[in-house]
Amino acid sequence: MSKLFSTLETVRLVLEHPKVLFDVIRRMDQSGERFIRESDLAFQVLSYTGHMDRTTKDRLRKVFKTDNLVQSNVVADVDNCNGERRLFFQESLINLLRICDASLHQELTDARLRKQLVTLWGIQKDLESSTFSLEDPDFTELVDVLMEHTSQLIGLLRSNVARMSRISADLQKMSAEASESPDKFAAFREDLLRNVAHLYERHIKPTLRFLNPQSRYKEGSNLFETLDALKSLLDRNQHVRIADQVFRSALSLGAAFQPIQDVAREVDHFLRKTRRGMMQYNAMEWHYRALLQAYARTQENDLRVTRLDGREFLSRRPFVIGLRQHSRPKEYRFGTSTSYYLNLFSEIECRLLDLRSARQSVLAVTGEGGRLQSATDVQRATRLLEILDQMKFRATADLTQELHGRLEGLVEDYRFTDLLTAMVRLTQKSFGEFDLTTTNRFGRLEHGNEIFVYRQRRLREKDQPKRELTDEQR
Repeated sequence: MSKLFSTLETVRLVLEHPKVLFDVIRRMDQSGERFIRESDLAFQVLSYTGHMDRTTKDRLRKVFKTDNLVQSNVVADVDNCNGERRLFFQESLINLLRICDASLHQELTDARLRKQLVTLWGIQKDLESSTFSLEDPDFTELVDVLMEHTSQLIGLLRSNVARMSRISADLQKMSAEASESPDKFAAFREDLLRNVAHLYERHIKPTLRFLNPQSRYKEGSNLFETLDALKSLLDRNQHVRIADQVFRSALSLGAAFQPIQDVAREVDHFLRKTRRGMMQYNAMEWHYRALLQAYARTQENDLRVTRLDGREFLSRRPFVIGLRQHSRPKEYRFGTSTSYYLNLFSEIECRLLDLRSARQSVLAVTGEGGRLQSATDVQRATRLLEILDQMKFRATADLTQELHGRLEGLVEDYRFTDLLTAMVRLTQKSFGEFDLTTTNRFGRLEHGNEIFVYRQRRLREKDQPKRELTDEQR
């Protein structure tokens, strides 16, 4: 069978269109396999080339055909299993593609790191019985293996650091997804904790232990002790240049410890924060269940138990004592009295009059860059005063709050400066059948990112006795 493309042409086209193998490698990693299914590769090629012209489409489909990949030595082996063909790509090509996309970098596991360390122990053992002669092929080949292995180890750790440096973005993305779907947060949090804990326990902690100079192994010395022993062996046998190279490799490996330690600290903080939130939730849920049990006892046949035993509940839960300092939440419900509905209808009537009088509002920001020009300031204030002169008011315990609610829905680009202008105007206005008085009570309003604290002003009918307004009049 003749070649369709040479190895160089095949690799060049694969790297020009890397998304095809990026996706199948990502799928391979997710399933924990070491091969790529021929059906997955074919489907990915069809999806990728669907929008291309016919010439490019045919060219890429021929490149990614199994026969061409095998002949060009891009695929090392093809296995037939259960009626499907499995492609084993050259590991060097897979590693090259992983370098091109940081998301494809595989986190180091404890088994892979121990394999690296066991290889160094074997090199050290062989070196101790070596002749240390440059004329001996066994020694020169052993030195080549040592240099190659340390270089691969440095590259592997650097790739791992690059992958872990993206952990902040991953955690931020996870938190954003959780906030977007609060109804699925419980299940999402469980999966999130499982994934992050697995990453921390199986990848980050083993890497930190591998790079920690204080680590101890039952089988032998740690990484830096092994490299130092290799350097000492080479120094004692007058191979200073090779010993210096081993020393520089040790320095490069030591530089990878701090970035991974920072990542470990960040992930550990994320896990502790999430666990603390779960503990708080579980604590509240436990106390709530205890309160439900105490309430259920009041529903039993014993007529003497009609209320919750507060003393017993407080004695077992001292944190509730601090809740007594907080005021009881106010109820918001419709009233049943005549005065309530009279105030409700008068408020609706006032709002309708406001809308009719300000149907053509010009209270908008027209200055450049969002800043008002002086002419627009005058125009805005003039129009605001015209609206205030046409407003109808009713008796209220807090005129500032009422005016804030009416202007907020009436004035375009409403700000607290508009409220201050309106209040200054009203203090100079005669209300006829009402009296405006200032109290010693303070109120608080929020609008956007601003907070306004003010002294409450009461609008009271002149023939009404000087007493506090009822809740319905408020």
